[in-house]
Amino acid sequence: MIRAVQLKKLRAISKYVLRCEGQSRASSVEIIFVGPARMRELNKKYRGKDRVTDVLSFEAHEENYWGEIFLCRSYLRAQAREVGVAYDAEVARMTIHGTLHLLGYDHMKLRDEKIMFGLQEKYLAHFV
Repeated sequence: MIRAVQLKKLRAISKYVLRCEGQSRASSVEIIFVGPARMRELNKKYRGKDRVTDVLSFEAHEENYWGEIFLCRSYLRAQAREVGVAYDAEVARMTIHGTLHLLGYDHMKLRDEKIMFGLQEKYLAHFV
């Protein structure tokens, strides 16, 4: 079960990134935790990839609403163990990652990956 206090912290992290990226308008981001089956379904439907992933972001086209960030809890737990970080730190990292995607960043090209991942780690350092 995701605690309300954890969701509040993750929303604050996302808003921090938005502000740092020059998005000062009042806005909200929905953070949704899903299981691996749902994450796989979303990944297949919207990205054409039939596998589970850690985070997916969906930009909204509404005033004061940036969109949705889907996080797969079990995937993130395993990923945190694999890279040797605390689960909460990995969830924060992927919340930042998802927020950067909402802002239009991607990591399809090496140059873009360096920029996006550099920002991701810079913002993460503020919280862990």
